[in-house]
Amino acid sequence: MATGLINGTDLLLKVGADGTEAIIAASTSCSLEVSMDEIDQTNKDSLGWKSIIGGTRSWSVSADALYQNEDVANTSFVDLWSYVNTRSKIFVEFTVEGGSAGDDNVYYEGSGFITSLSVNGGTEDQSSFSVTITGSGALVEDTFA
Repeated sequence: MATGLINGTDLLLKVGADGTEAIIAASTSCSLEVSMDEIDQTNKDSLGWKSIIGGTRSWSVSADALYQNEDVANTSFVDLWSYVNTRSKIFVEFTVEGGSAGDDNVYYEGSGFITSLSVNGGTEDQSSFSVTITGSGALVEDTFA
């Protein structure tokens, strides 16, 4: 894997059980969002400036993909639906395609729950679906070993 700037096509979202996760089939986009709450510590000594410290961190991943109503090798809408239907935790890996030992690239992994799953279909248009997974616990940064 080349180092430096990364083509967005090479960013992948893998989901499933830890160790057996698979790429979301026919994915057209994916994203990772990390945020942190702020704790206000503004006081009379702040000279009129807001003062904060970091609070609770949270994360989520999302993806858009083309909809397929059949069994596919990678993770499909039907696979994701089973996690929603059973209220099961899902393992997530946000990674770079082709990453291997010795790369400077990192990947992120954790577990969460599917908090949004939708299917879209317009007239004479490719049907698609969207998924959002909200983390439950830490998001861990790792390097390719």
